[in-house]
Amino acid sequence: MGLNIFRLCGDMSHVLATILLLKQLMKAQNARGISIKTQELYFLVFITRYLDLFTTFYSVYNSTMKIFYITITAYTIYMVKYQEPYKSMYNRDQDPIQHFKFAVAPCITVAVFAHLIGSGFSDFNLMEFLWHFSIYLESIAIFPQLVTLRRYRLVENLTGKFMFFLGSYRFLYIINWIYRAHTEPHYRHHYVVYFCGVLQTVLYADFFYQYYKVWCCHSKRDDDDDDSDDGTRLLFEQELSSKDIHSVSADPLLQPTTASDGIDETARTSSPSAAQKRKLAQNDDKNQDILMV
Repeated sequence: MGLNIFRLCGDMSHVLATILLLKQLMKAQNARGISIKTQELYFLVFITRYLDLFTTFYSVYNSTMKIFYITITAYTIYMVKYQEPYKSMYNRDQDPIQHFKFAVAPCITVAVFAHLIGSGFSDFNLMEFLWHFSIYLESIAIFPQLVTLRRYRLVENLTGKFMFFLGSYRFLYIINWIYRAHTEPHYRHHYVVYFCGVLQTVLYADFFYQYYKVWCCHSKRDDDDDDSDDGTRLLFEQELSSKDIHSVSADPLLQPTTASDGIDETARTSSPSAAQKRKLAQNDDKNQDILMV
């Protein structure tokens, strides 16, 4: 299995994405804006694709990366679902996709039909079937995360960087496949893989566009607010709709403060947006700058 610059950069982007996600969890001490269902889908992708760990040895690098992806994804799931304070802070209402019904089941169906059409019943190969299933599932595994970010509309800087590097990983792998098909004599084009890789990259397109706009706005505001007394600049000058306010208010970390919290009584009658700013400013020691998308 060839190792080229595109694959290496793709792998490093993937590794960096997972490290940023763990850093976000540990720094913020909550799972706000993180879809555990996307992590569960990726875990299923890895354990079905990397069964060849038990049958074929390619290289130390290859085996190490596979074990890393499986282990770090399993640990992330364990942290959010079973460890405090992440378990209590995880808001299931903001992660609503029924992933086994609308992602796993359809991908199994497609993989069965595709494999039977290509190989037939007599040549059915379980390992090959699971590999195809993992390719289909990975192409849509990020969707619950995108939905979660859309429902929160508040994106931590580290969460945004996690998404960026995860999307970069898949884009670089597409280039890697094309490069290998033209440079390795026994490596052939696999158009199903190309299609799924492109589909996965397209799912990131809207997020990349929105994040880029907000990043540009954030940079401009930094230039304009150099003399700011608090330096936090958590929210952009952008009104939340009533639907957005209702969605954000479901998160206990973003609930409006009251007089009993030690905040002036006027906070109780201020707009939801202002209350959110006060609460987020209090938690600045735990959270990165927040971007509106």
